[in-house]
Amino acid sequence: MVIESAPAVKNKTKEPLVHTIEPPQVPIEVPTANRIASSVAQPSSNDGNKKNLLAVLQKKYGEKYEIEEVIESLPLSMEPLRKCWDEYTQYLEKALKHSAAGTFKFAVLSIEDETHFTITVPALTAQKFVEQERMNLLEKVWESFHNRAIQFNILVAAGEKEDVPLHLSLNSKQKYERMATQYPLIAELKTKLNLEVYF
Repeated sequence: MVIESAPAVKNKTKEPLVHTIEPPQVPIEVPTANRIASSVAQPSSNDGNKKNLLAVLQKKYGEKYEIEEVIESLPLSMEPLRKCWDEYTQYLEKALKHSAAGTFKFAVLSIEDETHFTITVPALTAQKFVEQERMNLLEKVWESFHNRAIQFNILVAAGEKEDVPLHLSLNSKQKYERMATQYPLIAELKTKLNLEVYF
Protein backbone atom coordinates (compact mmCIF):
# COMPACT_ATOMS: atom_id res chain seq x y z
CA MET A 1 0.00 0.00 0.00
CA VAL A 2 1.43 3.30 -1.08
CA ILE A 3 0.42 6.61 0.48
CA GLU A 4 1.13 9.64 -1.53
CA SER A 5 1.58 12.94 0.23
CA ALA A 6 -0.24 15.97 -1.05
CA PRO A 7 1.91 18.19 -3.19
CA ALA A 8 3.21 21.26 -1.37
CA VAL A 9 1.68 24.46 -2.52
CA LYS A 10 4.23 27.08 -3.22
CA ASN A 11 3.37 30.75 -2.69
CA LYS A 12 4.09 32.43 -5.94
CA THR A 13 4.09 35.91 -4.39
CA LYS A 14 6.36 36.77 -1.48
CA GLU A 15 4.07 39.54 -0.13
CA PRO A 16 1.85 38.62 2.89
CA LEU A 17 -1.87 38.51 2.41
CA VAL A 18 -3.53 41.42 4.21
CA HIS A 19 -7.27 41.72 4.53
CA THR A 20 -8.52 45.15 5.55
CA ILE A 21 -12.01 45.97 6.77
CA GLU A 22 -13.21 49.47 6.28
CA PRO A 23 -15.03 50.88 9.36
CA PRO A 24 -18.57 52.04 8.74
CA GLN A 25 -18.84 55.76 8.18
CA VAL A 26 -21.04 56.86 11.13
CA PRO A 27 -21.11 60.57 11.95
CA ILE A 28 -19.92 61.22 15.53
CA GLU A 29 -21.73 64.01 17.33
CA VAL A 30 -19.52 65.83 19.84
CA PRO A 31 -21.59 67.59 22.52
CA THR A 32 -20.84 71.27 22.83
CA ALA A 33 -21.19 73.42 25.91
CA ASN A 34 -24.34 75.04 24.48
CA ARG A 35 -25.99 71.63 23.89
CA ILE A 36 -25.14 70.43 27.43
CA ALA A 37 -26.39 73.63 29.04
CA SER A 38 -29.61 73.56 27.02
CA SER A 39 -30.26 69.90 27.90
CA VAL A 40 -29.74 70.58 31.64
CA ALA A 41 -31.73 73.78 31.59
CA GLN A 42 -34.74 72.13 29.93
CA PRO A 43 -37.45 71.34 32.48
CA SER A 44 -38.06 67.62 32.59
CA SER A 45 -41.59 67.86 33.92
CA ASN A 46 -44.66 68.51 31.82
CA ASP A 47 -46.07 71.18 34.13
CA GLY A 48 -44.40 73.94 32.09
CA ASN A 49 -42.84 75.58 35.15
CA LYS A 50 -39.22 76.59 34.73
CA LYS A 51 -36.87 74.79 37.10
CA ASN A 52 -33.60 76.16 38.30
CA LEU A 53 -30.34 74.31 37.66
CA LEU A 54 -30.21 72.89 41.19
CA ALA A 55 -33.67 71.30 40.89
CA VAL A 56 -32.81 69.76 37.51
CA LEU A 57 -29.54 68.31 38.83
CA GLN A 58 -31.25 66.95 41.94
CA LYS A 59 -33.88 65.22 39.82
CA LYS A 60 -31.36 63.83 37.33
CA TYR A 61 -28.56 62.76 39.72
CA GLY A 62 -30.23 62.84 43.13
CA GLU A 63 -30.20 59.07 43.53
CA LYS A 64 -26.43 58.81 42.98
CA TYR A 65 -25.17 62.00 44.58
CA GLU A 66 -26.21 64.37 47.31
CA ILE A 67 -26.57 67.75 45.62
CA GLU A 68 -26.76 70.83 47.79
CA GLU A 69 -26.85 74.48 46.98
CA VAL A 70 -23.65 76.29 47.94
CA ILE A 71 -24.47 79.30 50.09
CA GLU A 72 -22.23 82.29 49.55
CA SER A 73 -19.92 82.99 52.48
CA LEU A 74 -20.26 86.17 54.51
CA PRO A 75 -17.36 88.35 55.65
CA LEU A 76 -16.87 88.80 59.39
CA SER A 77 -18.77 91.68 60.90
CA MET A 78 -19.18 92.59 64.55
CA GLU A 79 -22.97 92.43 64.98
CA PRO A 80 -23.49 88.84 63.71
CA LEU A 81 -20.26 87.75 65.43
CA ARG A 82 -21.44 89.18 68.76
CA LYS A 83 -24.84 87.46 68.28
CA CYS A 84 -23.11 84.13 67.58
CA TRP A 85 -20.83 84.66 70.61
CA ASP A 86 -23.78 85.39 72.93
CA GLU A 87 -25.67 82.32 71.70
CA TYR A 88 -22.63 80.16 72.42
CA THR A 89 -22.31 81.70 75.89
CA GLN A 90 -25.95 80.76 76.59
CA TYR A 91 -25.22 77.22 75.37
CA LEU A 92 -22.33 77.00 77.87
CA GLU A 93 -24.62 78.15 80.71
CA LYS A 94 -27.23 75.53 79.79
CA ALA A 95 -24.48 72.88 79.67
CA LEU A 96 -23.55 73.94 83.25
CA LYS A 97 -20.07 75.08 82.18
CA HIS A 98 -20.25 78.17 84.38
CA SER A 99 -16.52 78.96 84.44
CA ALA A 100 -16.28 78.91 80.66
CA ALA A 101 -19.53 80.90 80.34
CA GLY A 102 -18.14 83.56 82.73
CA THR A 103 -14.98 83.77 80.63
CA PHE A 104 -17.02 84.22 77.46
CA LYS A 105 -19.05 87.03 79.06
CA PHE A 106 -15.95 89.07 79.92
CA ALA A 107 -14.00 88.40 76.72
CA VAL A 108 -13.46 91.26 74.25
CA LEU A 109 -13.85 90.56 70.52
CA SER A 110 -12.09 92.44 67.73
CA ILE A 111 -12.15 91.74 63.99
CA GLU A 112 -8.78 91.70 62.20
CA ASP A 113 -9.97 91.04 58.63
CA GLU A 114 -12.72 89.13 56.77
CA THR A 115 -11.61 85.74 58.10
CA HIS A 116 -9.79 86.46 61.40
CA PHE A 117 -10.86 87.81 64.76
CA THR A 118 -9.17 88.11 68.13
CA ILE A 119 -10.52 87.20 71.57
CA THR A 120 -8.92 89.11 74.44
CA VAL A 121 -9.29 87.51 77.88
CA PRO A 122 -8.11 88.77 81.28
CA ALA A 123 -6.07 85.75 82.47
CA LEU A 124 -4.30 82.53 81.47
CA THR A 125 -7.03 80.36 82.97
CA ALA A 126 -9.59 82.21 80.85
CA GLN A 127 -7.46 81.51 77.79
CA LYS A 128 -7.56 77.79 78.61
CA PHE A 129 -11.36 77.84 78.90
CA VAL A 130 -11.67 79.42 75.44
CA GLU A 131 -9.08 77.02 74.01
CA GLN A 132 -11.10 74.02 75.27
CA GLU A 133 -14.15 75.30 73.38
CA ARG A 134 -12.22 76.20 70.20
CA MET A 135 -13.61 73.55 67.81
CA ASN A 136 -17.22 73.79 68.96
CA LEU A 137 -17.06 77.60 68.82
CA LEU A 138 -15.55 77.54 65.33
CA GLU A 139 -18.29 75.19 64.12
CA LYS A 140 -20.88 77.69 65.38
CA VAL A 141 -19.10 80.64 63.70
CA TRP A 142 -18.62 78.70 60.44
CA GLU A 143 -22.30 77.82 60.39
CA SER A 144 -23.32 81.44 61.01
CA PHE A 145 -21.07 82.94 58.32
CA HIS A 146 -21.07 79.95 55.87
CA ASN A 147 -17.29 80.24 55.81
CA ARG A 148 -14.89 77.55 57.06
CA ALA A 149 -11.86 79.79 56.53
CA ILE A 150 -12.65 81.85 59.64
CA GLN A 151 -10.13 81.46 62.50
CA PHE A 152 -9.41 83.27 65.75
CA ASN A 153 -6.51 84.07 68.09
CA ILE A 154 -6.66 84.32 71.87
CA LEU A 155 -4.77 87.09 73.64
CA VAL A 156 -4.24 87.52 77.37
CA ALA A 157 -4.64 91.15 78.44
CA ALA A 158 -1.31 92.76 79.33
CA GLY A 159 -0.76 93.98 82.89
CA GLU A 160 -2.99 91.33 84.43
CA LYS A 161 -0.99 88.92 86.60
CA GLU A 162 -2.42 85.81 88.11
CA ASP A 163 -1.54 84.60 91.56
CA VAL A 164 -0.04 81.22 90.72
CA PRO A 165 0.20 78.88 93.72
CA LEU A 166 3.77 78.35 94.96
CA HIS A 167 3.80 74.58 94.38
CA LEU A 168 3.04 75.15 90.68
CA SER A 169 5.93 77.58 90.17
CA LEU A 170 8.66 75.41 91.80
CA ASN A 171 10.87 72.93 89.99
CA SER A 172 11.21 69.35 91.28
CA LYS A 173 14.30 69.99 93.43
CA GLN A 174 12.64 72.99 95.10
CA LYS A 175 9.47 70.93 95.68
CA TYR A 176 11.51 68.20 97.41
CA GLU A 177 13.34 70.69 99.62
CA ARG A 178 10.04 72.34 100.57
CA MET A 179 8.48 68.96 101.45
CA ALA A 180 11.58 67.96 103.46
CA THR A 181 11.34 71.23 105.41
CA GLN A 182 7.63 70.76 106.13
CA TYR A 183 7.93 67.03 106.86
CA PRO A 184 11.37 66.18 108.37
CA LEU A 185 10.58 62.45 108.30
CA ILE A 186 10.99 62.51 104.51
CA ALA A 187 14.63 63.60 104.82
CA GLU A 188 15.19 61.09 107.66
CA LEU A 189 13.73 58.25 105.57
CA LYS A 190 15.94 59.22 102.64
CA THR A 191 19.03 59.07 104.89
CA LYS A 192 18.10 55.74 106.58
CA LEU A 193 17.37 53.98 103.30
CA ASN A 194 20.38 55.57 101.63
CA LEU A 195 18.20 56.78 98.73
CA GLU A 196 19.45 58.96 95.93
CA VAL A 197 16.99 61.53 94.58
CA TYR A 198 17.40 62.50 90.94
CA PHE A 199 15.97 65.83 89.84
